[in-house]
Amino acid sequence: MKIKKDLWVLTLIAILAGFFIIRVLEAQNPQLGISSMLSPQALDQYFEGRSLGKIEEYLKVSKELEQERADLLEEIRALGEIISRHEKEAAEKIEEGEQIREELEISRMIAGMLDVEGPGVEIILDDRKRDTILESDLGMMGYYIVHDSDLLEVVNELRAAGAEAVAINGVRIIGSSRISCGGPTINVGKEQRFVPPFVIHAVGDPDALASYFQREDSIYQTLMFWGLRFEIEKKDLVQIPRYIGDIEYKHAKPIGEGE
Repeated sequence: MKIKKDLWVLTLIAILAGFFIIRVLEAQNPQLGISSMLSPQALDQYFEGRSLGKIEEYLKVSKELEQERADLLEEIRALGEIISRHEKEAAEKIEEGEQIREELEISRMIAGMLDVEGPGVEIILDDRKRDTILESDLGMMGYYIVHDSDLLEVVNELRAAGAEAVAINGVRIIGSSRISCGGPTINVGKEQRFVPPFVIHAVGDPDALASYFQREDSIYQTLMFWGLRFEIEKKDLVQIPRYIGDIEYKHAKPIGEGE
């Protein structure tokens, strides 16, 4: 009895399902009859149309997304070219700025406006010791002391030997530096005054600088002849401060290109 009851329920459900399918088909195709709507061809066409429509819609969306992706990739490529161009321009400007900075640094070094260090020599220059001067030699005292001209000749010989920087008692010597007699002292630079001993430092090839004073006409030979103290020592490291003061050109002007 239970089996018959279950069959009856399933049959009723099948009838109701068929009824609803017919009503849907009538609503979609009012021109068709019930028999044609229930035919396998009609049912296949109904469901096939629904599937194809979805597929076509998906394909359309996929193509649109693919085109959007291609457009974005092209935009990224164009932006990448712009970035590369700006990076190249920036690198060129940085390189140009670095070159200008290096040229300015060299110019400041040549002008003596920077502290420098390197191998070189140290020279100590002093008057002749008093206890070595005889009373009979007192009339020649001018030959036994260091003069401004002696300092100047030492500096000139150092430069001729290739010295790249020179200082006297810690005062940087440049082209416009003054070395002059000031009574019992010697004026070095604008305001500095010193008495012996004088300590001269020079940066350059130590061998070349030292050997230059071995020439027969060197100031070294003259001062040693009169018994003055002239000591020269090669150094692995010499430090020379920058020039302190202003460099003014009131009359000289650079000649422009084409003039």
